[in-house]
Amino acid sequence: MLRAHLPALRRLKNRCTDTIARALLARTPSRAWLRNAARELVTASRGAMLASLAIYIRAAMRENGRALARKLLGGAVYIDDGSILVAGQKLRSYVDISVQVKLVRIAIDYLTSEPLQLAELILEHEPDSRVALLVKAELLIERSELDVAIDVIQHALRVQAVCITAQQLLFRAYALKGEPRDYDLSDRFCHLPFTHLSTGFRGTSFACSCPAWVPFSIGNISEAESADAIWNSEGAQEIRRSVLDGDFSYCSRTQCSFITAHKLPLKSEITTPKLRAYIDNHRTRIDEQPEMVELNHDPTCNLACPSCRTEIVAAKSDEIDVYAAASEKVILPLLKKVDGYTYITGGGEAFASKHFRSILRSLNREEYPGLKVYLITNGQLITPHRWSEFPHLSEMVGIVAVSIDAARAETYEQVRRPGKWAPLMKNLAFLAEMRRENRIPRLGFNFVVQKSNFREMLEFIDLADAHGADSIWFQRVVNYGAYGEATFADVNVCAPTHPDHPELLDILRNPVFKRPIINIHMLMSLLPEVVASDERIEFLY
Repeated sequence: MLRAHLPALRRLKNRCTDTIARALLARTPSRAWLRNAARELVTASRGAMLASLAIYIRAAMRENGRALARKLLGGAVYIDDGSILVAGQKLRSYVDISVQVKLVRIAIDYLTSEPLQLAELILEHEPDSRVALLVKAELLIERSELDVAIDVIQHALRVQAVCITAQQLLFRAYALKGEPRDYDLSDRFCHLPFTHLSTGFRGTSFACSCPAWVPFSIGNISEAESADAIWNSEGAQEIRRSVLDGDFSYCSRTQCSFITAHKLPLKSEITTPKLRAYIDNHRTRIDEQPEMVELNHDPTCNLACPSCRTEIVAAKSDEIDVYAAASEKVILPLLKKVDGYTYITGGGEAFASKHFRSILRSLNREEYPGLKVYLITNGQLITPHRWSEFPHLSEMVGIVAVSIDAARAETYEQVRRPGKWAPLMKNLAFLAEMRRENRIPRLGFNFVVQKSNFREMLEFIDLADAHGADSIWFQRVVNYGAYGEATFADVNVCAPTHPDHPELLDILRNPVFKRPIINIHMLMSLLPEVVASDERIEFLY
C-alpha cells in the first residue's frame, strides 16, 4: 500500500529532511505503541480514540508540504471532540487546545526522529497555529532552548491571550530557566467565584467577572433548567474548591490583573462574615445569590471596534429566540433575587440588542427590589428618545458607563468604527445633564489602552471631568482572536517589548492616576513599583 504513495513521499523529501521522509515510509503504529503514546489522554471511549489516532497518523503519512500540515492540525481537531481530557484535567477552557497539542505531538513523534523539523514545517504553512507553536515550544524546552521556547510561546499568546495551555508552558519554561514567574497563591483568597456570575458568547457562563481570567465554563443559560444549576454546578464548585485550597488551578496567571499585580488578599485578612464562612467551612456550594450578574452573551453591536471584532455582529432570529427562552427560565428569575448589580453588557451594545432591550424593559423596582443596573454602552444610540422607551430604567440604574477609547474625533473614528464623534458628543451631553439632575446616580467613562490612543489618556481624563464623570476606567487591549498576531504585536503598547511601552509607563506614573475616581487596576501590573508595593485593593477585601 505504501508503494502507491512513494511519489508523494519523494516530493515531501525535497521539502523536509531525509530523516522525516524515511520515517514516513515506516509501518503504521501498533496498538501497543498507541496505548503508550496516548497514556496521558483520558476518555470513556479509549478504544475508539486509539483507532482514530491510528487512522489519523496513517492519513498524515500520505501527505506532504501544506497538505501534511493541514492533515496533522485538522485531524487533531477532528479527534478532539470534547470527550477527551489530558490526565489530571477536570475542566477545559473555552479555547483549550491541550488535547490537540498532545495528538499532534504523538503523530510527529511517530512520523520522524526529528520532530522539531516537522513542527517547523507545519509552522511554515500555518505560522499562527497555536497548536503547532506549542508543540514546537515543548520540543525546544526538551532541548533546553528555553529563550527560544519562550519567544514561541509568547507568539501563541499574541494569537490568543486566553490560552491556558500556553500560559502553563510559559511558566514551566521560566521555572526551568531559574526565573520562576508564578505567584504563590496558597494562602490567598479571591471572592469573585463566590460572588460573581457572568455570561459569555452564546450563553456560556463563568464564575468570575471576566471570562479571560477564569476561562472555564460552569454551564450555559440556554441549556440550564435554572440559575442554580449553573451557579452551583460541578464546574462552579470545582473552581471555588481551587480557590479555597489555594491552587487557583483555573485562574489565568497572565490575564487576571489582581494575580499579575500580586494583590490578592490573604485568607486571614478577610473579615466579611459571608466570605469568612466560605473560607472557614470550605464551602463550595453557595446558597446566597450572586452579588453581580454580568450579562455579555448577546454580541449584537452597532460598532465593529478592532479591539473586539472584525465586523458588525447582529444576533439572528433563532439566537434571539434562544436568548428569550433563557431570559424567562434563568435570567429574570435570578435577577429578581439579586441584591446587587447586573452588568449589561460587555459583549455588545445593549441598545442595539433586541434581547437586552427586552430585559431592560422588564426591570422595575417592585419586582426587582434589590437590583441595580450597571449599564455599559458605546454611547452612539443613547439618545433622549431611546432613553424614553425605558420608563423604569432611571430608577433601576446604578451607573451608566460609556466606552469611548479616545479623546479626539479622528482617533475615536479609528478605534470605534463606524462610530462618529459628533453624535457621541451630543449623547454624552445628554448623559451629563441626566447626571447633574440625579436622573442617573453615576456616570462612567471607559478607555481601552492601545497604540493608537494611549497618548490621549490625560486628555481623556479631562473629557470625563468636563462631563461630570464619577469614574474613569482604563483597561489594556487583549487579543481574544480578533487580531492577527503581527497586528496585535503592533497594537499592544502594554507589552513590555513594545517600542512605545516606556512612554506608556511614564504616563501611568502621572500623579493624576492616583485620583480615587480613576481605576487602572487592569494596568497596575505594568508598574513594577505597584507590584512590589503593599497597596490594598479594597474591592478584593
